Amino acid sequence: MRGSRRPGWTGARLDLPADLEDQAVAAFWEAGCLGVESSAAARRPGRPRVVLEAWYPGRSSPGALGRRLRKSLLAAGVPATARLRLRRVPESSWVKAWRASLNPLPIGRRFLALPESVAAPSRMRRIVIRVPFGQAFGTGEHATTRLCLRLLEDRLKAGDRVVDLGTGTGILAVAALRLGAGSVVAVDDDPIAVRVARETLRRNRLTGSIRLRCCDAAEACRLGRFDLALVNIGARAIERILPDLARSLGPGGRAVLAGHLIDDETEICRVARPCGLLPVARLRARPWSALLLRRPGSA
Repeated sequence: MRGSRRPGWTGARLDLPADLEDQAVAAFWEAGCLGVESSAAARRPGRPRVVLEAWYPGRSSPGALGRRLRKSLLAAGVPATARLRLRRVPESSWVKAWRASLNPLPIGRRFLALPESVAAPSRMRRIVIRVPFGQAFGTGEHATTRLCLRLLEDRLKAGDRVVDLGTGTGILAVAALRLGAGSVVAVDDDPIAVRVARETLRRNRLTGSIRLRCCDAAEACRLGRFDLALVNIGARAIERILPDLARSLGPGGRAVLAGHLIDDETEICRVARPCGLLPVARLRARPWSALLLRRPGSA
């Protein structure tokens, strides 16, 4: 836990051709950023460019983060020639301004994500989920979290046994329980994410109501039999755990998969079919996708 005591934040700045923006944003999120800002760079005729700035919690050194980011960028198709710069950012700068700008965030038909220190609107009919400002993914702002919540609204059945793999802040686990899940297991292999998720449960008065575990997704799939799995962890990680995930679902079990790009849909479905998981629905918010897979049979 030595890295979690590092003060401040790390800012990553990337200057690249505009047609590579979607891939670079995907790589930043894949590497665990808390926010991305895009702005136009100096333009040459016919060759538009953008500058992306992303922020990461200060638990790891800039050197380690730089290596992780370059690997993620290359995997997303961003060439090594793209100019990446990292810098330390003190707590007192952009973070305070971001906190001051946070507002309630309606998601789907039924949810309202409420950041810490923000009061709930009066006469609120939506299901309120209180989310701490923390060092984890899944505050409700990112498209993949929003897509998961929309599919969850439509597909969760009362009494379902749910597992949330890569829980981050725990927002999906809380949403599942609020919608009537019979039991929820929330899992992450990052101790910092588990700590933030525990705080989310406390703020939503659900401590003890959701089983929280620090382990990897494959191990979590062996914790029991589930009716619904929420998996918002990225394309390659999803493909690796699909066999274990399929075995953890009962007949008629469903899996909401997110954290991947639209371009990843075909490969994920190709890997899923031999495991006995068939695609039945999808949602998109470019460049992101969320898939609903189902194991044949009835519960």
